[in-house]
Amino acid sequence: MASSWKNYSMATKPNDVNWTVSTTERFLETTRQVDKLEMEHRMHEVQCEERWKTTFQRLESIDEQLSKMDQRMLTLGGTIILFLAGVIVTLVTMQGV
Repeated sequence: MASSWKNYSMATKPNDVNWTVSTTERFLETTRQVDKLEMEHRMHEVQCEERWKTTFQRLESIDEQLSKMDQRMLTLGGTIILFLAGVIVTLVTMQGV
């Protein structure tokens, strides 16, 4: 795929630059390198996007698990409080007999 920057003129006037064979070869080599870098960058972006999707899915799963654990702990805490309140009521009523 051609780079978008190649469409721009390197000189303001036709005679501003003296192109030699060596200059042309360096320009073409640089163009190839830029094309390669653009392709690698696109691949990197696609890979990162997929990694972020996976990461967010895992975070959502972890968030759901933490919510379930929180609910269980609240339920367990309430159960323990009610149990201890029952023990206290029982002890108080036994003392009063």
